Amino acid sequence: MSSVIQIDIDKILGGLKKAAARAVKEDEFRIWCSGILESEVTAKLGIPSGRYEYTLVSGGRIDALYGHVIIEYKVPGKLSSQPDIAKAKEQLVDYVKKEAEVENKFKDFLGVILADRIAFIRYDEKSKIWALRGSL
Repeated sequence: MSSVIQIDIDKILGGLKKAAARAVKEDEFRIWCSGILESEVTAKLGIPSGRYEYTLVSGGRIDALYGHVIIEYKVPGKLSSQPDIAKAKEQLVDYVKKEAEVENKFKDFLGVILADRIAFIRYDEKSKIWALRGSL
């Protein structure tokens, strides 16, 4: 009989909020969040550790890569205006395009923006648009 893996979403969100409240710099925030994600999600699900400061063939640098999940960290408070949100989205879309290499693989990736807010970016094959969802 297999056991059900328990992921405590409230604990994860609480930890991410605490990290956002105490972080002054992006690298502090990234380190604290990575620890939470590793201990509360990836380790429990048996997902290998992420690759940090991963450099794309194109020379772009991704904050974190977990298989097909790309995480872009921002200093808490950085995404307080629509232009900042649009810039972060575009940056993440660019990373997905470069990592996927071809359009038919865009759908295989999930982009995550983490700051004092969280958002997800996903490519919709039918409409050919990049959807942004979350608390931004």
